[in-house]
Amino acid sequence: MEYTLPAIYYVPAPPYFLVLIAALMGLACGKAFEVSLKQKADNWAKRRSPQPLSDVQELRLILPFAGICICSWIFLGSALTIFAVTWALGFSVAFLVVMSSAVLVWSQLTKLMKTLEEGGSEALEITSIF
Repeated sequence: MEYTLPAIYYVPAPPYFLVLIAALMGLACGKAFEVSLKQKADNWAKRRSPQPLSDVQELRLILPFAGICICSWIFLGSALTIFAVTWALGFSVAFLVVMSSAVLVWSQLTKLMKTLEEGGSEALEITSIF
């Protein structure tokens, strides 16, 4: 006689496909963010842009950065569910980790652009810090 678990104990298949898609989309958003940031810095360096370099509140930077954050959230939440964590807990923890990291990265980017604007590329040399 074979015993089967009731439907309440059904464990869904791990979301391997979601992890893969989120990782690939995150890489694509990261490349778009890199290109946008380089383009902004090049335009500022050649003085074609009257906007200050430290003004990073532009759609061409915010949109790819938001894509990176969303893909990271999906990737991390899905990866946590692979290790038998519930969907709600996995995505809640992933949200806290990704959003706190995003705030820190964005504030660091703003400070870095302000430093670059004030002192040029020489201000970013590691030897000038010490």
